[in-house]
Amino acid sequence: MAFREHLENVCQVEGAVLACVMGFDGIAVETHAPKAEGLDTDTLLVEYSALLDQVRRAAASLGNGKLEEVVVRTEKLTAILRPIDENYFLFLALEPNGNTGKGRFLLRVTAPKLLEEL
Repeated sequence: MAFREHLENVCQVEGAVLACVMGFDGIAVETHAPKAEGLDTDTLLVEYSALLDQVRRAAASLGNGKLEEVVVRTEKLTAILRPIDENYFLFLALEPNGNTGKGRFLLRVTAPKLLEEL
């Protein structure tokens, strides 16, 4: 299954705005954006990539183990970020009323499938 198909499956969750396989270097590998009109997706992805990298480094320096997930909820968007490996992560953006629990679940089960394809 191609990255795009995995991202389309993830975007079946209620309220999905966009899903992306992203490198910690800020470069998107593949993006599926069914509801991202009017959203500056490039800037959004780069900024959240930098945030996730900082959180990942902080967790490692504190001896807390590998980072498993980061959820950032704002007034207009919920972002769920899940590392795939040391170079890539999955990103899912949801509308405020989106199904965060199902989104977290889908990222958790999709990340190992993507790892096999990297």
